[in-house]
Amino acid sequence: MVSARRALAVSVALLALAGCALQPAGEDGAPLVERAAIEHFEFEGRIAASDGQRAANGTLQWTRRAGYDEWTLLSPLGQIVARVVGTPQGATLRTADGRTIEAVDVDELLPQMLGVDAPADHLDEWLQARPAPGARVIETDALGRPTRISDSGWLIDYPTYADDSAEAMPRRIDATWGEVRLRVVTDGWTALP
Repeated sequence: MVSARRALAVSVALLALAGCALQPAGEDGAPLVERAAIEHFEFEGRIAASDGQRAANGTLQWTRRAGYDEWTLLSPLGQIVARVVGTPQGATLRTADGRTIEAVDVDELLPQMLGVDAPADHLDEWLQARPAPGARVIETDALGRPTRISDSGWLIDYPTYADDSAEAMPRRIDATWGEVRLRVVTDGWTALP
């Protein structure tokens, strides 16, 4: 009888621990909401970038579809400054002064477009407040949304979200890496089929 009770107690404890293990948490110990990835989207937001010596700002428009990325950077007055198009065959940067630069992928061209060495392959996760593989969630808010993530040497802060729901997109993103600063204020998100 005693061993049956002990076995039952051990089973209940194991089930409780398993339930805890299923709920991911940030480094602050708070539960982390699992955010579904939006694979195809149209994004628009205001961007400011600086590296301690140079600074730039404008509007960023980003369209992502299967095998296709198009980034357009507009000046504060609405003129196209640069456009990067990436496909599985390569990437092309076209600037307002007519220059065209080709590269293997968007990662090589995006720093030239934004003026800072931002990792293109992680920006979609940053904009959706989803930790990229290998990133660490350092802090979360009361709803389980990340408020600080560490990713490949970058610190990404989420000071505000679009609304008070757990699935809300970030309203503002502040990313820093040494003296490099990148701020994005989201103006619009549209999920595409």
